[in-house]
Amino acid sequence: MTRHIFSGFSLILFLLAGWFLVSDLLSDAPSRILGQVWFENSPGSLQVSEAIISRYIDPCGLIVALGCSTFLWHPVISSMLVWPAGLFFLLLSFIVFGISRLFKRGSGPRKSAASLKREGR
Repeated sequence: MTRHIFSGFSLILFLLAGWFLVSDLLSDAPSRILGQVWFENSPGSLQVSEAIISRYIDPCGLIVALGCSTFLWHPVISSMLVWPAGLFFLLLSFIVFGISRLFKRGSGPRKSAASLKREGR
C-alpha cells in the first residue's frame, strides 16, 4: 500500500515537471525558477519556511552550544530555489519513485500451511 502511495505521488510530481518543462519550451520567457513559482503561489509560506527551518530544524540553529552557523537554508535550500522548476520536480519525482521501490511488492494471496501441505510443498 505504501509503495502505491509513493508511486502515485511520484507520478504527480512527474506530471508537474512535464507541465513546467512544456510551458518553458512553448514560452519565449526564460524558464521559471522554483523560488519564483513558490513565491507566486504562496509568498507567506516561503518566509515562514525559512524561519522554521533555520530556527527549529537546522542543527546549528537548534543547538546553540555547537557554535556553528546555520547551513540548511543557506546555502542548501536557497541554492535549490534558483533551479528551474521543471528540473527540480523531475529530480524529486525520480527520488520519490526510488523510495517507492524500497518497499516490498505484495506477493499476492497467501496460502495457508494446510493448503501447502496438501500440494506437497
